Amino acid sequence: MKLVRILMPFIFLFILSSILTYELFYSRPHELPSALIGKPLPEFSLQNIYPSQPALQSSMMNGDVVLLNVWATWCHVCRAEHEMLMKIKNDYHVPMFGLIYKDNAADAIEWLKENGNPYIFVGDDHAGDTAIDLGVYGTPELFVIKQGKIIYRHIGTLDQDTWEKKIYPLLGNLSS
Repeated sequence: MKLVRILMPFIFLFILSSILTYELFYSRPHELPSALIGKPLPEFSLQNIYPSQPALQSSMMNGDVVLLNVWATWCHVCRAEHEMLMKIKNDYHVPMFGLIYKDNAADAIEWLKENGNPYIFVGDDHAGDTAIDLGVYGTPELFVIKQGKIIYRHIGTLDQDTWEKKIYPLLGNLSS
């Protein structure tokens, strides 16, 4: 019994360090599974951040391949990826919709005015309900959608490398 009491902390420490090692070296946080891949985009209608424009509706994404980016002005990572989103709009001409997550529409309008607007429409998900329906973990998240179905989901910063190696080739395959 005394031996068990002595070994127990070491056994616990071994188990804990094994879990931490796995998480550090083998987990892939940007590849979190999504139950919605291959399924229809959840139905939603969100007020546009620009009052003169129509609401952002899921039905707007029923055609060819489009991107849906979930972002917020308070998200520093979203700010970092904005240049890439502008590049996608200007160089690749892929239609992109924006969904601001738990943010202030006036802040989003100001941010887009200062930094450029890569989006066709921007919906205001101030309560976060639509993001929950999409299974969003946090911002930013990018969804590739074709004919109203979610084809791919990217979590985290979208950079040139990810665009060239994962998303852009996928778009080419989806166009056929």
